[in-house]
Amino acid sequence: MNLNFAAKREALARQFDDIQWQTDSGSSPQDLEAQVQLWEQTGLPHATIKAKTFALICEQGQIAIDRDDIFQDKLNGGKLMVEQRKRWEKQVKDTYLKEQTDAIRRAWRDCGAYTGHGDYGHISPNSKLLLEMGLVGLLERVERYAAQENLSESQHVFYDSCKIMLNAMITVAKRLSEAIRPYNRENADALWQIAVGKPRNTYEAMQLLILYFFLHEYVAGARVRTLGRLDVLLYPFYKKDLESGSYTKAEIREMLKFFLHKFWSAKVPFDLPFCLGGIDESGNEVTNEMSYLIVQTYNSLNIYSPKIHIRVSDQTSADFVKLVLSCIRGGNSSFVFVNDSIATKALRGVGITETDARNYVPIGCYEPAVWGVELGCTGNGAINLVKAVEFVFTRGRDLKSGEMIGIDTGEIGSYEAFIDALKRQLCYITDRAAQYVIDIEKHYREIYPDPILSCQYDESVRRGVDLYEGGAKYNSSSLYFYCIGSFVDAVCAVKQLVFEEKRLSFDTLGDILKKDWANAETLRQVALHLPVKYGNGNPVADAIAAEIADFCAGLVNNRPNGRGGVFKASLFTIDRCFYVGERTMATPDGRHAGAPLSKNMCATTGMDKNGVTALISSVTKMDLSKFPNGSVLDIILHPSAVQGEDGLDAFYALLLTYFRQGGFAMHGNVFHVKDLRAAQKEPEKYKTLQVRVCGWNAYFVELSKVEQDAFIRQAENAI
Repeated sequence: MNLNFAAKREALARQFDDIQWQTDSGSSPQDLEAQVQLWEQTGLPHATIKAKTFALICEQGQIAIDRDDIFQDKLNGGKLMVEQRKRWEKQVKDTYLKEQTDAIRRAWRDCGAYTGHGDYGHISPNSKLLLEMGLVGLLERVERYAAQENLSESQHVFYDSCKIMLNAMITVAKRLSEAIRPYNRENADALWQIAVGKPRNTYEAMQLLILYFFLHEYVAGARVRTLGRLDVLLYPFYKKDLESGSYTKAEIREMLKFFLHKFWSAKVPFDLPFCLGGIDESGNEVTNEMSYLIVQTYNSLNIYSPKIHIRVSDQTSADFVKLVLSCIRGGNSSFVFVNDSIATKALRGVGITETDARNYVPIGCYEPAVWGVELGCTGNGAINLVKAVEFVFTRGRDLKSGEMIGIDTGEIGSYEAFIDALKRQLCYITDRAAQYVIDIEKHYREIYPDPILSCQYDESVRRGVDLYEGGAKYNSSSLYFYCIGSFVDAVCAVKQLVFEEKRLSFDTLGDILKKDWANAETLRQVALHLPVKYGNGNPVADAIAAEIADFCAGLVNNRPNGRGGVFKASLFTIDRCFYVGERTMATPDGRHAGAPLSKNMCATTGMDKNGVTALISSVTKMDLSKFPNGSVLDIILHPSAVQGEDGLDAFYALLLTYFRQGGFAMHGNVFHVKDLRAAQKEPEKYKTLQVRVCGWNAYFVELSKVEQDAFIRQAENAI
C-alpha cells in the first residue's frame, strides 16, 4: 500500500468536489426514490421504512472509489433520507403542532427572541463498542435479543430495523472491498475484514470509523457530531501494531494524514470534532503516545477541520497541553480546551453518575455528553437574554414586528422591579421554548428513528427501544442562553442612569431606545463609556452576571423533557450574536439597534478594557458547573504575549488560571490586529489566515464584513 500522502494530497483535496459515481455499479438516488415512496404509502412503521431505505441504497445505490486514497467511503444516497426525515417532520408539525410551530418561527425568524426544535444532529456514536465488536458483533448481539420470547410489536420493529441496517452496512463494506481490490489490495482486505469480523489493527479501525461516519452523515440523514475519544479508540491498536511489527510509527503517522485530511476535504459543516485527553471512568488520565501523534500530525497538515476537543484534568501532562497551545500560537486554532473538573461536576448535577460523567465527550462545539450512554440532543433551542430587556421596555412586544412575544410586565418604578420584570420575561420565553421541544420530542418515533445508532447503545438494545424514543440511559435535551455580556451591560446602564444617577426616567429611556438613540447621541456616549461593564472584574457587573446565570440555570436544569429525560442549560452563543443582534432593538448600554450582541462568555466587543485576567475574573464569578450543556470563553492574544518559552508558559498559566477558578471551556486566537486589517484590504494575500469563529474555524477572508470587524475590534483589546 502506498502511504505517501504528500504525493497524493492535491488529488485527495478534490475527492468530494465532483464525485465520479460508477454508473454501472447501481442505481441513482432518483431511480431508487420511487421504491421509497411506495413504502411510505404502506403504513409500515417509520423505523422499518428508514431501515429498508438505507438497505436499498447500500445494496443497489451507486458507489465510487478513490484510487489515490487508502480509505473508501462513497455511497450515493443523494438526499433521499434527509428528505425523508423532512417529510416526516413536516407531517408531524402540520398534523399536531401547526399553531405552535408558527408561533415559534415568528419568535425566532422575525424577532430573534427564542427558539426550540427537534434535534437529530448532535449525536455521538458508541465508537468504542463499534471497534470492539465490529458490525458482525453488533449484529449478533441484536439477533440474540431479538430471539427473546414475549417481545412487544414495537420491540420486534426495533430489532428488525437494527438487523436490516447492520446487514446493509456489511453489504456496502463488501461492495467497496470488491471495487477497490484491483487497485489497492490492502484497502480491500481491510474493508472485507470489517464486513466479516472486527478491526484487528489501526488501519482497519480507521477505515471502520470513516465508513460509519460517512454512511450515517451523508446517507442516513443526520449529523454525527463527534468521532469520540480518538486517542482512547486508536491507542490499543497502535500499541499492538508496534509490538507485533504490523506497522511502524511512521506508517501510522502517514495513515493519520489520510484519515484527518479525509474530513477536511469533505468540508463537513461546522467541522467534525473528536476528543483527546482527560480522565477515564476510573479517574485515570488517558493521554498517551497516540494523543501526541494525532496533534503533531494534524498540525503538520495545516488544516482546520476536523476540530479537536482537548479534555484537561488535574493529571493531564503540561507537555501535552503546551504542545496544543504551541499549535494555537502558530496559527492553528482548531482546538478547544474543556475542564474535566467542571464538566463532570456539571453532569452530576443533572443526575449522571460520577463514573459515567467522567467518560463524557464534547458534542459539536463544547457540549458534554456521556460517551455511548447518553443521547445528548445538545442543540434543541435558545433564548436571547437581551430580548428580555427589550420586552420590559416594550411591554412584551417585539419592536420591529409588533408581535406580542413576551409578556406585559407593567410599569417599572425601581431597580428591583426592573430585575423582577426581566426574570419574568425570561421565565416566560424559556417556558415557551422548552414546551415546544417537549411537544415535538413526543413525536421523535415518527420523525427520526435511528436504528444504526441505537444498536450501539447497551440500554437501547437491552430494552428494544430506539434512542429517540428514550432508549438511552440518559435522554437529555438542551437550551442555550445567549449574550450574557450584553445583557449585563444593559442592566448596569439602567441601574446607573435611571435608578442611581436619575438622569432620566425609565419610560423616557425606553422612548429613546425605541427611536435608536435619535437626538440623544450625548447620552448614548455616556452610556457607551460607563465604567461598570461586564468583563472587567467590576463587582457590580459580576454580581448581576452571577445572579442571572443562576436564575437561568434554575429555569432549565432537570426540567423533564418529552423523552423520559431532563433538560440541560448552556451559556454560550456560537455565532448567533450577529443574527439575534440584527433583531434586537437599541440597548441601554449605548448599542444601536441591529448591532451585534456579545458572543459566548465574552464581554461586549471592545468593552473589556482591563485585560484578559479581568475578563477571566468576571466570567468565573458565575458558577459554570450549573451549565451542564456547556459554556466557553473566547480569548484573543497578541503574538508578543505568547512568544518564546516564557510566552508559552504564560499561555499555559492563563489556561490553568481559568480552569482553577471554575472555567468550563476556553478557545482562542493569537494574531496581530494589523494582520487582520491587511487581510480585510488585500484578501488574496491572506487566503489561509485562520480564525476561531466559535465552535469551528474559518478563513478570515471568507467571513462577512460585520464578522471581520468584530474580530478586529477584539484584537485591538488583545494584550
